[in-house]
Amino acid sequence: MKRLVLLAVLAAFVFGTAATASAADIKATGAYVFEFVWKDQSFQDSSNDSKFDVYQRLRTKFEFVANENLKGVLYTEAGTSTWGEDPKNGSDITNWTLKAGYIDFNWPGTQQNIKVGHFGVALPAAVGGSIIQDDETPAVMLSGPITDNVSYMAGWIRSDKAETDEDTMDLWVGALPVTFDGVSLTPFVAVAGLGDNYTAGDASSALSGLGATNATSSAKVDSAWWAGVAFELTMFDPFVFKADVNYGKLDADEDSADMSGWYAAASLAYTGWDLMTPELFFAYTSGEDGNGTSDLESERMPILSNDWALGSFFFGGDWGLEGSIDSENDGSGMGFWVVGLSLKDISFFEGLKHTVHVLYAQGTNDESILDAGYTGNNSVKFGKTLLEDDSIVEIDLNTEYTIYDELTAYVELGWISADWDSKWEDAGIDTEDEAYKVSMGLAYEF
Repeated sequence: MKRLVLLAVLAAFVFGTAATASAADIKATGAYVFEFVWKDQSFQDSSNDSKFDVYQRLRTKFEFVANENLKGVLYTEAGTSTWGEDPKNGSDITNWTLKAGYIDFNWPGTQQNIKVGHFGVALPAAVGGSIIQDDETPAVMLSGPITDNVSYMAGWIRSDKAETDEDTMDLWVGALPVTFDGVSLTPFVAVAGLGDNYTAGDASSALSGLGATNATSSAKVDSAWWAGVAFELTMFDPFVFKADVNYGKLDADEDSADMSGWYAAASLAYTGWDLMTPELFFAYTSGEDGNGTSDLESERMPILSNDWALGSFFFGGDWGLEGSIDSENDGSGMGFWVVGLSLKDISFFEGLKHTVHVLYAQGTNDESILDAGYTGNNSVKFGKTLLEDDSIVEIDLNTEYTIYDELTAYVELGWISADWDSKWEDAGIDTEDEAYKVSMGLAYEF
């Protein structure tokens, strides 16, 4: 009996020691967001959209840290859910998702980092975020320094997989950040590896639902690629200049599925005032030329899954969950130019900050795209797609108050005055020239 007890004690000691040796420190962070929104953003008189809704989203990230060179990450999300919709009981929320789950480690004895799993991948960008790719996706990513001034980022993304290996879209990405005192330059390239039977119908899921404007779903996609550069100049501090130039192209065996277009953006900020940070910005994306059957190729740049925004209403950028018009990020808003001014972090009292955005935007899509019937494949949406004679003026006043270091209250006011091309009414849409939002809520970040 004593021997059995001794063996049990030794076994417990051995297993306990092994468990201690392999244990990881657990770090939990997250963001619990609740948003109350009054809004009318359809730009249509006959819209039955709800004017008031409450949204919530619960994100929790667990980092299992073995040491400074190795960790595993599990990032969960519940929501975004709308109060009052099924399931009505918050404890029965079913839209739990795995936002990210991956291994993150440095190769032993080096600064070369490797990530494997499902995590956020963003192509380099300086103004407003990447307009091509900035989202969680399954990937293998390598990064690290080459010299004191040059580093690299290279990886493989499984962007889309249909029924077979011949219906897949893989994305090979690479970037070469170059940084010196006062200036940084990051060129990048992304090349799609496509299955033999990959079609425009398959591409619609990988390309944020945009696809070519007039493509048939059976058109075979032959190739797709993107290239660009992000630039930042700080040597004239407190003046900070940033710029992006991107180009993307998709070729298919039918002209109607071809896409090619470009994007450029720039901003100039003055950071020398404690009271506020003013910033001028400009962006341009190519739009459809509307040549119809004489030139079926789309002139809008194909995008993957972006998180790009300027202002905080029409083009996204709001603090919360459903307080912007471009929250779908489905690509149908491509084809515009915008210029504006932001007054950021205006502060008169401790813990209270304000931001003001004023912007003007106009479309670069020819009005004849409505005659060509491009709305049939959901690539042209009224209220998001801007024609050459469409324009908007947006004014935002946003306030945040720090209740605790981890708890912030937000109020966002947004107003848009629009001038729509009469072509929309000819297409049967009863246009309205104004949109507004009042967004209030709480964000607990821990």
